[in-house]
Amino acid sequence: MRDLNKTKKSDARSAILNAARDALAAGDGALEMNDVAKRADVSVGLAYHYFGSKAGLVTAIISEFYDRYDAIANQRPEKGLAWAVGERRRLDALIDFLYDAEDAPLMLAKLSGDAQVVAAETARRDALVDLSAINIRRGQAAGELPANLDPEIAAAVIIGGFRLAMSRALAAAERPDRQRLADSLWRFVQGALGIETATNDMNETAARQTPLKAS
Repeated sequence: MRDLNKTKKSDARSAILNAARDALAAGDGALEMNDVAKRADVSVGLAYHYFGSKAGLVTAIISEFYDRYDAIANQRPEKGLAWAVGERRRLDALIDFLYDAEDAPLMLAKLSGDAQVVAAETARRDALVDLSAINIRRGQAAGELPANLDPEIAAAVIIGGFRLAMSRALAAAERPDRQRLADSLWRFVQGALGIETATNDMNETAARQTPLKAS
């Protein structure tokens, strides 16, 4: 009976989250709990029971999306692979994820919400910048990136530019070809990090074919 109860609770929670995503999409980034409950075919009280508030529900949606994003971003390339090749492969994987995730356009757009929602988005974006800075330090330690490069500043520039570019691409009436988009974004990364263009030309095929491993 306990397992059945857990299953029912999990199903109800998932139904509310899915309904909330639909409501956010329909409401251009805003939602109302009554609408979410109606879409999920549950009581408003149950929605509040699981998430506490409208902001709590939106925060849960943000966290779930970035958990999936992080599963891609945290992967590491094969040992022995040049740093630039591994990072190009990571970029390709992230673009594939964002192009294929139905909720990506919503998550990369500005969500309406209170301070709790803003704080949740900011925390997850800051975590991405921190992760990128760590990767940049690895490239510096491997001697593939300039030693005088500021990892935090470079990471912020890259994450900010990538997010804005992907937001525009996903919102376009006709999305750019993902491979051409990846090539353009990689040139941007190269410029921000001082990577030689020849590095990408020599290793582009390897970057696309070498699988990533979970960290």
